[in-house]
Amino acid sequence: MGQPGEVSLPEAFDDLDVGINLHDTSGERILDSNARLTELYGYSLAELRTMTVEDYTAPSTRFTQEKASRLIAQAADGDPQSFEWQIQRANDELRWIQVNLKATEISGVQCVLAEVQDITAYRTRERRLRLLSRIVRHNLRNKTNVLMGYADRIRQAVEDDTLEREIQTVLDITSEVGGLSESVKQIEQIAEPTATERSPTDLRAVVRSLVDDIRHEYPDADISLEAPERVWVIADEGIRYAVEHAVRNAIEHNDRDVQTVTVSVESCQQTGHGRVRIRDNGPPIPDVETAVLNEDVETTSTYHGAGVGLWVMQWCVDSLGGELSFSENSPRGNVVSISLPGADASDAAG
Repeated sequence: MGQPGEVSLPEAFDDLDVGINLHDTSGERILDSNARLTELYGYSLAELRTMTVEDYTAPSTRFTQEKASRLIAQAADGDPQSFEWQIQRANDELRWIQVNLKATEISGVQCVLAEVQDITAYRTRERRLRLLSRIVRHNLRNKTNVLMGYADRIRQAVEDDTLEREIQTVLDITSEVGGLSESVKQIEQIAEPTATERSPTDLRAVVRSLVDDIRHEYPDADISLEAPERVWVIADEGIRYAVEHAVRNAIEHNDRDVQTVTVSVESCQQTGHGRVRIRDNGPPIPDVETAVLNEDVETTSTYHGAGVGLWVMQWCVDSLGGELSFSENSPRGNVVSISLPGADASDAAG
């Protein structure tokens, strides 16, 4: 609780399951926090008092100390505030929280009380439902309609020399629909809390095994692995799914005669994260494919199904508290980066 002479939360607040932050009315100082709040953020009260909001905001999230102070000041003026925010815990794990701000008075001092709830699991469930809805409403339905159309054309063209091409198109679409079904299955497995258990995982071993399997499946592709040392992360089966989709996409959507894919595993010295990078020499990933990873972008009926693999990748990485990013390769191609919180090798050995 707070230091002598300062406003403090009643001790009973430490028994709450919701995090509590007590701010001054300007939003510039944290007066006190309960045990759940410091546990959620991973920082002590003393550390939080020396930090700004940017210090524990997820790198990809735009949320500043100035904005936080403005919201707190509005709440102090009698206008309660509620918002969602992605934080980066002390161990670099990313979590979503919901913050409710309201004015209060403790020991005659006007303050602002912040209720902080971890909503990561809730957002995961909600996003999964939206994703499955999109797949069913757009991808599976549209692919089935196309399949039926080609089947009808085949029926009418049995004496036509284009029959072979029509049949191949049907086979390709059927294969893609099967891939969508497998992607949905993987999403269900990752999103079910009881289905997986996170533990210290040797990222190099996982990726090496996967690359060996894919080399046998795609013998004409040039797939190389750069993994000079073990890299320990906190992960589950989801990391294999994510890397597998990234490598398969790099091969299957590559228009070169020889598909060149380089998979590297490394440890980031600055953050302690484990990172996998998949580089290819294929065409750029269309903006429409990566745009739908933003939950605020609605999929249109013209969207094609190649991006479902990207959705699975995003889901798997999100579930592990990591980050997924895309960039251009030089002189041509794409770079897919997957970053996960690191694990202590001693914990893995234990």
